Amino acid sequence: MKKLIVLALLLAMFAGGCGNVYLTGEALTAAETSALDAYNAQTRAVTGGPTSQPAEPAWVRSYLAENFKQWRSFVRAAKRDLNWGPKLEGE
Repeated sequence: MKKLIVLALLLAMFAGGCGNVYLTGEALTAAETSALDAYNAQTRAVTGGPTSQPAEPAWVRSYLAENFKQWRSFVRAAKRDLNWGPKLEGE
């Protein structure tokens, strides 16, 4: 009986929020800003930015691209809009 209660509690704690993102108001605005900041950082890493610096190494570009995709997915999930935000080159 104890095992059944523990299993029910674990399911109640972890199953309800799997894959859901709930952001509203200022939290959603902050996530949108972070997503666009991540996009700008990734763009500067690829092009070298306005100061004509050389492009960043491949691992940095890859990291920044993944960071942007994660922020964008949070905002898309919260807004329930799969078309929100800019797309990376090649998407």
